Amino acid sequence: MLLYIYTATLPDLQWDSACNLYAAADKYEILGLKSKCSSFMKDNITIDNVLDLLILTDMHQDEDLKSAVQDYILNHRVIFNTNGWKLFMKTNVELAADLMYLKLKE
Repeated sequence: MLLYIYTATLPDLQWDSACNLYAAADKYEILGLKSKCSSFMKDNITIDNVLDLLILTDMHQDEDLKSAVQDYILNHRVIFNTNGWKLFMKTNVELAADLMYLKLKE
């Protein structure tokens, strides 16, 4: 985070560090950093990380990123057949219900 504050750059950003920096940027209201991390995460969503990202977006009340994540899930319906989704439904009932509502609305 300090590197970004001093240089406004994020060289060699990786998924885990982007998530951590995103959370810190939100906490400390560093909007430029939050935006860069959000863009990185949007560009690097995968079937393996999408449910964790949905939880992160909900925790930080980021409706723009959350919408992108929901769209990804709805466009990759194979996610609904994974063990990760089954666990997600048990531990994140409200988020799962929101997704099911969006799925039915289509």
